Amino acid sequence: MKVIITGASKGIGRGIASYLAMDGHEVGLLARSEDLLEDLQQSIRDQNGESHAVSCDLRDPEATRTAVDWLVEQMGHCDGFINNAGLVIRKDIFDISMEEWHAMMDTNVNGLFYATKAILSHFQRQGRGHLINISSISGKLPLAGGSAYAASKHAVTGLSLSLFQECRDHNITVSTIYPGSVASQSPRHGEDTGESWKVAPEDVGRVCRDILSADPRTTISEVEIRPLGRPPKS
Repeated sequence: MKVIITGASKGIGRGIASYLAMDGHEVGLLARSEDLLEDLQQSIRDQNGESHAVSCDLRDPEATRTAVDWLVEQMGHCDGFINNAGLVIRKDIFDISMEEWHAMMDTNVNGLFYATKAILSHFQRQGRGHLINISSISGKLPLAGGSAYAASKHAVTGLSLSLFQECRDHNITVSTIYPGSVASQSPRHGEDTGESWKVAPEDVGRVCRDILSADPRTTISEVEIRPLGRPPKS
């Protein structure tokens, strides 16, 4: 299966890309940082995985379309597209600036919309495709101390659930994943980053694999993935 992941260079995106590549899928990697993309490609290459990468600012609709078109051309076609790129700024309404608000909306909402428009044109021509949008538990529940981030993820949720209805008659499947707390730091040499209780990025990749491999007559439309444990008491 050939799968493109946005925001692939770090965090959840890197975990998804690494897991899918090691599971035998050909992956297309899209992110802003060329250096981090090169590092990820080398990691995948070292484990005999296959990948293609292009740097792109998803806030630019034309650059996004060009990057998506290039990846699809390199891969021959695209079976699955994972909208993962996102920006997290945890500030309440009293502290968040106008610039920070727009930065989150431009990345989390507009960027996802631009990428979706770009890949859906390919899915329509193919007559099939699977879109996975990474929302957040904060896209379903209130987030005190992060209302702007929650607003952006509620927008992702609303768009995703509506896309499911709009795309199903085109044989295009839309799924939404709601991760809870995810470990953003990678432990090195046994180092305890204080995030061991959280969901690992690779666990989100495993969920993506399971969604993409579901029987084509059905769809896994929504999945929550949360830590079983709780944060350590301070």
